Amino acid sequence: MPVPELSRTEERIVLLVAQGRSRPEIAAEVGLDARTVEWHLAQAHRKLEKASALVDRVRVRQQGRKS
Repeated sequence: MPVPELSRTEERIVLLVAQGRSRPEIAAEVGLDARTVEWHLAQAHRKLEKASALVDRVRVRQQGRKS
């Protein structure tokens, strides 16, 4: 299963959130409607959850091989 990658817009928005920027500030900076910013955040969250689940599965498999 390939690790899902964030789009450039998703990555930019996630980084702005991490910097403590508000949704309206982000929307103004990237030139998008606040609802579109929320949509990109939801997409990024979904992708990051999948990536996290994949990492967890790899760790379990690696631990099983060490036993």
